[in-house]
Amino acid sequence: MELDTAKVMVLLQRKYNAIREISRLTKDLGESFTRNDDISAAMLLEMRADEMAKVDACTGALWELGESDRSVLQKLQILLTADPHTAMGETPEEKKIYEIRRRTQIMLDDLKREDRKLNRRVTGEKSFYGSGKEERRPVKV
Repeated sequence: MELDTAKVMVLLQRKYNAIREISRLTKDLGESFTRNDDISAAMLLEMRADEMAKVDACTGALWELGESDRSVLQKLQILLTADPHTAMGETPEEKKIYEIRRRTQIMLDDLKREDRKLNRRVTGEKSFYGSGKEERRPVKV
């Protein structure tokens, strides 16, 4: 059996779209906190959670593609875990997969920074992220 790279591309694009929506909602959430609009903030948090569930669903569906065959799983592992900034891909589909993963990584890095700022602004000293020194570790996509 062979890995359906078109399906991988579609699922990665859906995941990217959900992360992009999380980013937009996070910015809106910051604005609602600035206005002290608790009702909007609660709605935005719920909408963000829904988008996060979509990301999880896409991730799960991606890994399910590898359940049918060991060689398919190995190919999928390479496509999903290789550094997207250095991986080139052998086929046009693989190149597109790495391109989507690169865009997703950039979006995630930006989202993490925005989420940290928002968390610190709202919680101050009790921030989940601690004292304010930002961690510069990249998140794997």
